[in-house]
Amino acid sequence: MPERLYNAAREIAMSPAELQTLLAAAPDAAFEMVAKIARELIAAPIAAVNLIEGDRFWVKAGFGMPKQPLPRAEAFCDVTVDSDAPLVVDDATTDPRFRSLAVVTAADPVRFYAGVPLHVTDRARQVTEAVGTLCVMDVTPRSLPPGALAVLRQLGDILEKVIEAEVATAAAVAVARTAAEQSRQLQRQDLTFRQAERLARIGSWWFSLQTDETLWSEGMYRIYELPPKTALSVDEAIGFFSGISRPDLAALVEKTTQTGEPFTLELDFVTAKGNQRRVRSIAHVEFEEGRATGVSGVMQDITEHWLLEEKLRRSADTDSLTGIANRSAFNRALSEAIERARSTQAPFALMLIDLDEFKGINDTHGHVVGDDMLRAVGARLRDPMLAGSLAARLGGDEFALIVTDPTLHADLPGVAGRLLEQLRQPVETAAGVLPISATIGYARFEDCPETARGFIHCADKALYEAKRERRGSARGYRTFGRRSSDEPAG
Repeated sequence: MPERLYNAAREIAMSPAELQTLLAAAPDAAFEMVAKIARELIAAPIAAVNLIEGDRFWVKAGFGMPKQPLPRAEAFCDVTVDSDAPLVVDDATTDPRFRSLAVVTAADPVRFYAGVPLHVTDRARQVTEAVGTLCVMDVTPRSLPPGALAVLRQLGDILEKVIEAEVATAAAVAVARTAAEQSRQLQRQDLTFRQAERLARIGSWWFSLQTDETLWSEGMYRIYELPPKTALSVDEAIGFFSGISRPDLAALVEKTTQTGEPFTLELDFVTAKGNQRRVRSIAHVEFEEGRATGVSGVMQDITEHWLLEEKLRRSADTDSLTGIANRSAFNRALSEAIERARSTQAPFALMLIDLDEFKGINDTHGHVVGDDMLRAVGARLRDPMLAGSLAARLGGDEFALIVTDPTLHADLPGVAGRLLEQLRQPVETAAGVLPISATIGYARFEDCPETARGFIHCADKALYEAKRERRGSARGYRTFGRRSSDEPAG
């Protein structure tokens, strides 16, 4: 393992091999989510998170490529890591540094590459060092769109936070376990233990299975936001958690007693001051002469780490330009609404919205102005009058609205008319105030085939009819053989 990982490992009293093992064992979901976001935002067929392992890179997460190690000498990422700076290669076949690489001379060669280094902080030396990369690639020569490198850097920053959180959690648990075992025997270690708890936001605890006696470290009172030495029973302590009771805890203890394996809990938690937190607790049962006598463990406030993961999940479901749901989130929400309607007969509707003459705006004023228009539409689709509805950008100038509120569903023509008025309001753009309009087609689920495809087809048919009759209007779906009761709006 290279010097940079040795330095990072040294900081948390972990061998370089252990740090490598930690990163390999870290959950793949966050890494894969960031790689997927990078691929979709930059519209590249290949995206990967690569980490250094000796003289090669291994793929922690990847799309569009095999997850097999690659020698550093054969990797674009080696230049990214060694230079510790972003690297963009428009056409590898014209770059003397890369044109002889195996991935460039292959039958289906990589031509385009863009990557940013990923770092681990060595606080002991007050430096950060690159330990891997986040990159996107394409088999076609191309240039990176304006602003895309900044997006790649921001996604790299998120990954560094994920890596830092994994390292910090491992360090916290290691420090807490060591300190908890020795604090009763070596008084001089007490100060170090309390400082470690404060830094890692952890606390240690113990309770007797015979007497219910409890012992808490200072860090536990800090997590609970209670004055030190506050007396709490086991039941009172459990009452701060959501989703667990004394019988639940007893069942976990019994299982651990039988298997000898520690148990881990991750739960929502409300402090004594009413603050919402997310905590993780790891515990094991203590035995004396073959009999379970107590339970000891550590608890960590993982709120920041959990919120970061939630942010990643939201990013995967959000259109980065408009701030509303993307197509993936729309498809999932529509499927869920259909399943709900099938089981409960709950009415809901779908509106498809196309901007009028949007291509002309882009051609005349450029994409910056077009983006201003799209952002304005996204904001208007979040209007309070549409409360309870899911707004999504399906792509380009196409938007959708899933309407589940019964009041809105009962007045779809009126809702469509009011929405058209909203969308007709001029937009302040980089080119000045510009007019805008949209056309809407909508359908009720009960009037359509009970599939997502069939439902979308109904709304799309209504949209087509509205465009054919008059752009800037709204039309409801007309069922076969009869005209919908919806009067044209707009």
